[in-house]
Amino acid sequence: MAPHADAAVSVVIVTYFTGPALTRCLASVAADSGIGEAIVVVNGATAETMAALDAWTRERPDRRLLAGHGNVGFARGCNLGAAAATRPYVLFLNPDAALRPGASQALVSAVADAPAPALAGGHLLNADGTPQKGARREALTPWRALVSGSGLSRFERATPLFRDLHRHRDPLPKDVTPIAIVSGAFMLMRRGDFLAIGGFDEGYFLHVDDIDLCTRVTQAGGVVLFQPHAVAVHEGGTSAAPSSFVALQKARGFRRFFRKNAKSTLGRLGADLVGAALEAAVRLRARLRGEGPILPPP
Repeated sequence: MAPHADAAVSVVIVTYFTGPALTRCLASVAADSGIGEAIVVVNGATAETMAALDAWTRERPDRRLLAGHGNVGFARGCNLGAAAATRPYVLFLNPDAALRPGASQALVSAVADAPAPALAGGHLLNADGTPQKGARREALTPWRALVSGSGLSRFERATPLFRDLHRHRDPLPKDVTPIAIVSGAFMLMRRGDFLAIGGFDEGYFLHVDDIDLCTRVTQAGGVVLFQPHAVAVHEGGTSAAPSSFVALQKARGFRRFFRKNAKSTLGRLGADLVGAALEAAVRLRARLRGEGPILPPP
């Protein structure tokens, strides 16, 4: 019998040339007694990492490896993992994030009795122990994106007009709290809820997919919750994906999100214009840095 055979959580980890942080992530997963199954979805890895993952999988029957499909992006990778999961709850965890003790159980407790569909995210810390800004966010609108991206949010204290999208500077709540957006680096849903809502939108390759999922949960009449007692340390920036490619995917993600949620033809046109401007800015920065064409990683 697996060490945590009766545990209710399947953890899905999508990795792409993550590096040593993946080892720390897997060690934290193995130590979490709430996790009954670990599924690693390999979008890309060195031969050395693949050998280590093969050995890690063979150690215990509750560990599975999905590989050979190439770099299909984060959203599709998560969907592949969730489809293969067998436990009632699915925890999506970035490969460069390490769970603190009791993290998965705390997330389960947040959604267990919540109306469907329910989604919970945890308290993400930077490596230095400071709160990470992506864990608590307001609902995304073009104005909030502009305020946060331009730095106008520094004037939030003067006027709510410039309220920051990111709420990591707010006092940490004492208990589970409704929130608009949590981070896809560390979020949990009942597997049935996740499948019923259609999983992650695979039209997103990287970034904004978590914002889209949280938004659809709310639109479906469900709840998004922040669980301050579920903690993970998220190193960030460990993937081998070129920074310009990541920035380009984020720009395309914003364009897709705003277009999906536009209320009119004019709104969709605005989303296209904003998205085109963001993409142009990314390409210009890459050119000024002397980089070549922005190509997808293999």
